Amino acid sequence: MYRYGDGTPFPLDENFIETLTAAVETCTNAFVPLTELDTRRTRAKDTKREADLESARLNELEGTVVGSLASYVMPDKKASVTQAVAQKLAAAAKTTIAEAKRQIDARVLAVDTQALPKTATDAVIKALRPFFDQHQLPNSAWIMSWDVRGSEPHADAVATAGPISASFQLTPDPYRTPIRVEQLAEGVVVHMMKKGVFGKAKPAPVDLGKYVMVAFERNVHNVLVVTLKENPNKSSAGLRFSVGEKGATWVTISAAGDSEGEDNELDQEDVAPVRSLAERAAAALKDLIQRRALVELTFNGKAIADLSEPSTVPMELLAQLTPLARSIRDKSRMSGELVLKRDIGDGRREELFVPRSTLAQQFTRLPYEYRKPFEEMGITAEETSPSIQLPLRPPAKTISDVDLEEE
Repeated sequence: MYRYGDGTPFPLDENFIETLTAAVETCTNAFVPLTELDTRRTRAKDTKREADLESARLNELEGTVVGSLASYVMPDKKASVTQAVAQKLAAAAKTTIAEAKRQIDARVLAVDTQALPKTATDAVIKALRPFFDQHQLPNSAWIMSWDVRGSEPHADAVATAGPISASFQLTPDPYRTPIRVEQLAEGVVVHMMKKGVFGKAKPAPVDLGKYVMVAFERNVHNVLVVTLKENPNKSSAGLRFSVGEKGATWVTISAAGDSEGEDNELDQEDVAPVRSLAERAAAALKDLIQRRALVELTFNGKAIADLSEPSTVPMELLAQLTPLARSIRDKSRMSGELVLKRDIGDGRREELFVPRSTLAQQFTRLPYEYRKPFEEMGITAEETSPSIQLPLRPPAKTISDVDLEEE
């Protein structure tokens, strides 16, 4: 169990000091390419403003040249050499000015392209990747899937916290082959309708112990879906169970893995053993998310490359950590430190801490707009008074003071 520095319980069962430290480092690294993007955006605005002024001057020049030649290019009954020269000069001026404008537009387009948000996307994702590969945001909701029915086993997961969703590919080791049900849970028996000798279907007990689990899923509604097959070595039919808070359903599946018919409510007496199987499968596969690799980050369903402001993601990440970071600061008894404690048994506690100055020195090089979210978290470097202060004791009396009191 983790506790604040003042001994009160901490709401998360994780080393939030490590999470916070990683977030400061990764978000700082993400803000560096965004700072460079802002510089390119400023340059693009300046280039566009200069281009507009230059284009206006070229228009003015064109008007001046054409206007000055107007009296020489007027139609005449008899074309003169002067008129021909004037026409050529006017045409040449227009062509030259048009080419100059084209070059200006090309320069503006090149600078604008360099200032597009997507030019910073890869660098932002690269910077944030270590955080999401090793840590998670508070109150993250996880979904995951594991499947060994194909030529290669695969496992995936998605963690969602507010508008941020992170998709991962998981390493399926050590579960690269079907898992026998009896290895996960004992005595899993369900009652299924089976045809009798005369063709009439009757409920009959089915021992799932010899079946194998070939797929598992925890979906967005926290429903556990377990897919079983009769035989792990060949194509065979099987069953799929879906276990939720209020009950469970089942459906038969073909050798190809397709559902055969609609989901059926599981008999009430069979719900408990199937729920036990699903929960133990979830527990067995839970550690797969510890070996994950980030595939994609989205914000409100949009990829970072599609966001007009890539800074939205690291800003939101820090915003989600801010409440806990500030509460840790408020409850840390040591000045200038963020402190957590962890109960390690036998009446002992381990103290975890990080000096705020250590965190602050990472983001101090950033512009103010990118330093601000860190400062709002309360992780600035200035010293603060400890949360608990002892009352001041009066100074000890001297011998002369005692003599004066007696007089």
